[in-house]
Amino acid sequence: MADSKEKLFSDFPSVSTEQWMEKVIADLKGADYEKRLLWRTNEGFKVRPF
Repeated sequence: MADSKEKLFSDFPSVSTEQWMEKVIADLKGADYEKRLLWRTNEGFKVRPF
């Protein structure tokens, strides 16, 4: 199963965190990133969606 996942992911170009954030910010169309996509654990840690 690991081989099939590696093969699948190799079909897509890698994307940096900066590129991902640029796309997210554009797609949110002005909405607050932290309010829309981050969540907090019971201990207060912020969890990113990636």
